[in-house]
Amino acid sequence: MAWFAIAALSSLTFGLAGFFMKVSAARRGSVAHLLLGLYLTGTLGFLLWMWREGTFRTDVPTLVGGLLLGLGSTLGNLLFMKALDHGPASLTTPLVNTNILLIILFSVIVYGERLSWFETAGVTLLVLAILLIPIDRNEKLAIRNPRWYALLLMATLLFSFRNGGLKVTQEMHIPGTPVLFYGYVLGLIWFVVEVLRQPRSGDTEARKAARTGLVWGLLSGIFSFLGMQLYSVALIDGPASIVAPMFATNSLIVAILSILIYRERLSILQTCSLVFLFAGLILIRL
Repeated sequence: MAWFAIAALSSLTFGLAGFFMKVSAARRGSVAHLLLGLYLTGTLGFLLWMWREGTFRTDVPTLVGGLLLGLGSTLGNLLFMKALDHGPASLTTPLVNTNILLIILFSVIVYGERLSWFETAGVTLLVLAILLIPIDRNEKLAIRNPRWYALLLMATLLFSFRNGGLKVTQEMHIPGTPVLFYGYVLGLIWFVVEVLRQPRSGDTEARKAARTGLVWGLLSGIFSFLGMQLYSVALIDGPASIVAPMFATNSLIVAILSILIYRERLSILQTCSLVFLFAGLILIRL
């Protein structure tokens, strides 16, 4: 199953992109400049891949697919960050990750995908792993603002457009690369405008934050491009009901690297999450 290896590699590379974003945050990089850099190198990556494949398209279905995917990625990230302002990360992150369940249900109901008992058990363990990894038992789980519920719901639906949109477009026989390209172009335009809207500052710290965010964003964009491109390829032959949750385990890659590099301690729940991850991957392969 070549698609299985490609899906696993997509999780690894996209997880590296997420980790580099974490590094930027740890070094107090500007979020706007980080995302500008990410969408810049990501867009260039898809542009070069399209040129290599000869898959450049400007038809309406491809443009609409790219627009929806871009909105899911860009607005999903923005609303997720706003949700974190009103609720705890250890509750917000796993609930947003339930968009994977929507993709699995959609693939089974709409496209008639069928899973064996082993595959069903494996996918269940992967979903549990994704939901458990962000939970911090030391963080208060109080919701400070009712806006959190609306932001959470909208972010979850938008992320399902990003992760599930490629399945829909490929079922329509639209190559994934141009769809991803247009989606990243939208994100690039959005954050170019966002950066230009920011007041110019001669403050040394502000310039340092902008430079830090941009550098780590450019690096993140390379691996974001690789992760999404590999995810697109895996969906060609692999069932979305398995490929999507495998791709979503990129959050565990971020956690593992944080443990190794920042010496973050693993909670009992996070340890269980890693066990579920490896058990789930084994069951899917049986």
